[in-house]
Amino acid sequence: MSFLLWGRLSYEVNLPDAQIQKIAAQRFPEVDAASLMSAWSSSSMVFPLITRFFWGDIDLRWFPEACLSHPRYKGWFTVRHFIEGSTMPGAGVINILEWRKKKTAGEAMTATTLLEIAGQLAANATSALSALPRLREKVTAGETAATLDDMEAMAHLGNYYAAKIRGAASLAIYDLNSVEAERQSAIDSLESAASHWREYSRVYSARYKQPVLYNRIGVVDIPALIANVDGDVEIARGWKPHTIDDANVVKPRDDRPFEK
Repeated sequence: MSFLLWGRLSYEVNLPDAQIQKIAAQRFPEVDAASLMSAWSSSSMVFPLITRFFWGDIDLRWFPEACLSHPRYKGWFTVRHFIEGSTMPGAGVINILEWRKKKTAGEAMTATTLLEIAGQLAANATSALSALPRLREKVTAGETAATLDDMEAMAHLGNYYAAKIRGAASLAIYDLNSVEAERQSAIDSLESAASHWREYSRVYSARYKQPVLYNRIGVVDIPALIANVDGDVEIARGWKPHTIDDANVVKPRDDRPFEK
């Protein structure tokens, strides 16, 4: 399917959705093609959305399947990394520190905000998850079952990132104003993120052997990363106000826009 779409779209960029749906119907005859494509499209939006918000120009610096980078770069990206991180160049998304500055100054948001990204992630995850029970009614095994499981895994991952973004936003505000309710909001969101990661790990591990050695990123073990996910909650619990000085947060020199 992937290579077929690349090939067709490379010479027919206006390929109608109806034609893609027809191809899907032939490939996955057990399910309603329109429902499948709708849910598949929703789950497939997770990576584009999270990468617009949290940016690394190659997989060594951003591996969204596991919220990781190469161990010699950053390793696991904590909630603090999300607060201090950069957005995709040219994507029209403001990062958390820019958002915090505008929010506290009462300035209008002139670009897509992190909370909008979180909302879109959660909405797409909900759309995919709500469609899966009906799609699975006549599916017990094979490629269709595996594809539906992949869609579920991506939806849980989308919910994870939505909650982590919201937790990072609340923690960034707490860092500035010391209002305990903001810290508690961050803790609640990060606990929710941990719950979503456990669901992601459950579905992912049922289909893929763990751990896995990737050529460029190193060893990835989704279930073992639950300890890192829980660590974000502890970071929020122990956070001291005024930990982050905006002026000292330096954008990595190796993160740069794509060249034309």
